Amino acid sequence: MIGHIMATLFIQHDVEDYDIWYAGYVDAEWLRKEHGYISKSLYRLDGSTSTIAAIHTFPTSEQAVAFRDDPRLIERMQNIGVIGVPRIELYIEQE
Repeated sequence: MIGHIMATLFIQHDVEDYDIWYAGYVDAEWLRKEHGYISKSLYRLDGSTSTIAAIHTFPTSEQAVAFRDDPRLIERMQNIGVIGVPRIELYIEQE
């Protein structure tokens, strides 16, 4: 799978406090840029104040995997109130 063009990470998790989490997410723009992301979007589960989905698209699967596996990402997620283990899935564009 490594090397394909246009890879998207789907990240879902719960947060303790949305406002604190969001401020930390915005502050981490440098980390996403460092890994070359090209787009992002955020969602909250309908009716929930704590379940978040973030979608990040990268030019290559190598860049997406490097972002996913960056220890600074995991540390940041813990520091801004992510609850439990996030669900992180890698999707590769097919067409």
